[in-house]
Amino acid sequence: MKSLIKTALILVGCLSTAPALAQAPKAPTRGPTVVDTIEQLEQEWTDAMIDVDIDKMSRIVADDWTDGSAGKPMTKADFLGAVKSGKHKLESCEFGPRDVKVFGDVAVLQGTVTEKRIADGKLSTVRVSYMDVWVKRGDRWMVVRSHAKKL
Repeated sequence: MKSLIKTALILVGCLSTAPALAQAPKAPTRGPTVVDTIEQLEQEWTDAMIDVDIDKMSRIVADDWTDGSAGKPMTKADFLGAVKSGKHKLESCEFGPRDVKVFGDVAVLQGTVTEKRIADGKLSTVRVSYMDVWVKRGDRWMVVRSHAKKL
């Protein structure tokens, strides 16, 4: 009798889980990852520089942003002024390998890029290694620090 009850319980258990096992697993729904977001923002920032879209750059670049690439810090106002003046114009940009590391509300992107620029009326192609530091402020990611070095 005990073995019959045991067999019946096992059979009931198997039958009750069979429909769940037979269903195909649902793919998890997820939004973009922080890495995806940072890479997208880098692209939007680049596109805004090419298009000389000062408003878009102003939303991406934090007010306290600085770039130390030229040996002395460049502020957001310096950067936007240089782009707006047309003295330095980004013509095109091709990203190389990039890596994003996320530390909570801070993300660091390192990568390489080949840029075609017009500086003081002369077209040049330059390949650089760069790093951007992004911070989440409220519900937005903003770049707060940048540094680049010619390769």
